[in-house]
Formats: sequence, C-alpha cells, structure tokens
Amino acid sequence: MQVREFMTSILVTSDASTRVSEAAKLMAAEDIGSLVITKGDTMVGIVTRRDLISSHLLSPEAYEDLRVEDIMTSHVVSVSPEADLWQAISLMDKTGKKHIPVVADDQTIGIITATDLIRVLATMKLIAGGASDD
Repeated sequence: MQVREFMTSILVTSDASTRVSEAAKLMAAEDIGSLVITKGDTMVGIVTRRDLISSHLLSPEAYEDLRVEDIMTSHVVSVSPEADLWQAISLMDKTGKKHIPVVADDQTIGIITATDLIRVLATMKLIAGGASDD
C-alpha cells in the first residue's frame, strides 16, 4: 500500500507572510490541522494547530502581529507518494510529526496525517477481524 492511496490530495496552503490570526481562521474554516506554507509555488514550511496554540500562549500580546513564517516549522519532513504506508508510519514515529507533506518532483501534491493512518489501520483491523469470523 502506497502513501498516494491514503493521502489528502486537496492541499490548503498559505503564504509565508500571512498573519497567524488569518491562518488560524483558515484552518478553522477548512477544519484542518495543518497548513502547508509557501512562497510562490515553493513549500517553505508547515504550521499546525499546536504551533498556533503555542504562539498564542507564549506571546498573546504579539499574536496579531505574528506571521506564519515566524512560527512555522521550516525543516519539513516529507514523503514520496510511492513510499510504503509503513514508511510513513515509521517516519511519524521517529520524528514525532503528525502531518507529513507528500512531495513528487519537488512539488507538494498532498499531505498524510496521523488521522489518515489511524483510519487505514482501523479499516485493516476491521477487514482482518471480519475475515476471521467467516
């Protein structure tokens, strides 16, 4: 099973200069846990809900002036769409990252999250459990 089969291919992105408060509104409106941050067509980072919360708690008075580039993770861990699903699971385990962009030919084409992987594993468990009951 490859990452491409389970990734979310509709990416929600934000420019690096976007205010953190606007990024938070966008994430809430889209009901997502992370934003891929770009400069032009290039991914330069990722911002998660945890980043938003931490930035607000650490600096509530400066929150409105912060830009996503101020709080984003710029050393982004990514995975290939051809990677085995277990490689993505291992990568999340080793890095502690729960949102991993999927990159092909230097283009971000999707994202795979811990939630996506839990759904897959739960489905596999149900299928395996159902097959043994026959």
